[in-house]
Amino acid sequence: MAWFDWPFILSSVFAQLSIGAFLILGSVIFSGKLCFGQTDRLHKTMPVLWMLLFASLALREINLVLSQTHSVYSFSIEAMMVTIFFVLALLYWFAEKALIGSDATRKVMLSVVLMSGLVYFGHGLMQRSEQWLVAAHFIATTLCGGTLFAHTALVRAEHKVEEVNRYLPLLGAVIAVICLLTGIPQLADLASRAETYNEISPFVAHVLSLGLLLAAVGVW
Repeated sequence: MAWFDWPFILSSVFAQLSIGAFLILGSVIFSGKLCFGQTDRLHKTMPVLWMLLFASLALREINLVLSQTHSVYSFSIEAMMVTIFFVLALLYWFAEKALIGSDATRKVMLSVVLMSGLVYFGHGLMQRSEQWLVAAHFIATTLCGGTLFAHTALVRAEHKVEEVNRYLPLLGAVIAVICLLTGIPQLADLASRAETYNEISPFVAHVLSLGLLLAAVGVW
């Protein structure tokens, strides 16, 4: 793992967190269980998502221009999907903030953004399906990390939906357990590679990722 790969890794993490969080937030909004005031406060937390998505695209493109180096993380189709999601999500957000169009129109816009996010998740999972370790990290960041991020935004918005407080931590815990069961068996193989080929960074990165996953779900 070379130094110039890290901006791509951070870019992917920011995009996965943001899109995963919006999938949860959009589903809660779409359910209609939030009143107008709660929905408005929730939309006020979303600029954090937009900043993360912008940082994701900026890190990817700036690093490509400066390094002029091909990287396994530079998925052009994935970057296009993140850009499309970003544009659609911003259009929906501006429509909600300015109350442009009818409620039905904004619901259709929200459903389009959610579909775009699901397409991104499905494509990302297919791209990583041959390497279960990478796929587990993708699932953990997008679904578990995104759910935690979304729950934080809902708490910040002072929501009153008790089901959210009950089911989102449970959903995150289930996803975390699946990722742990997938990731722990890889430790022995990475430890063997570290000893044989002196490639210790993948082993350390994997241990840190599993540790952070446990810590995040535990605090949650």
